[in-house]
Amino acid sequence: MKSLALMAMLLATLALAPFAWADNIQPLELDFSRITDNSKEGGQVKLNLRISQAGDHGVLLEFSNLSDIDSVVSEIYFQDTDGLISRYQILNKDSEGKVRFEDGAKPGNLPGGKDLSFYTTFSMQADQPSPTYGINPNETLKIYADLKEGVGVATLVESLKNSGFRVGAHVQSIAGRDSDSFISGTPDGGGGAVPEPATVVLLGSGLLAGWAYRRRAKKRAA
Repeated sequence: MKSLALMAMLLATLALAPFAWADNIQPLELDFSRITDNSKEGGQVKLNLRISQAGDHGVLLEFSNLSDIDSVVSEIYFQDTDGLISRYQILNKDSEGKVRFEDGAKPGNLPGGKDLSFYTTFSMQADQPSPTYGINPNETLKIYADLKEGVGVATLVESLKNSGFRVGAHVQSIAGRDSDSFISGTPDGGGGAVPEPATVVLLGSGLLAGWAYRRRAKKRAA
């Protein structure tokens, strides 16, 4: 009976404080979709954005070029419609490969983005020459971002799902020739496969129930 009472109390605690659990996320992996059709080989470009928690109020953004063909990410654009990011820092020294970016990008908005209602909040571009310092295959650019006061990572996840927070990329020299633009999620506005942070609550509840069951079984065996 004491075990059942303990389990009930802990489950009640979880139910009363879901926000504390939901505000911690495992790293998210976002893929990108092509929104322009300039390059015959553009469909072979594969980009990835990994978002992980960094401290209580920050996130680490790791933008990688996973393509198997020649290509270079020369500009990155962020649409923060919900105003979640207070400041960001480009971590050139921590990036993988010969990658070096600076604030601001030209053009000022993602090429082809206006057709999808993508409007840039902040952006960055590779140092010149961009084929050298952009994100080439097997290279990664790391960016640290502070979330605004009162904003948790669970809010960021929700914004990714409803496309309030989107990321765009302009990729040049695809197969040594043309360029195309890409957007996180899907062109129709879908945020892609973004896991629910609240599943941590369910996982914790399941583990707790299993622990209580095993404890009762041991007592009966004794």
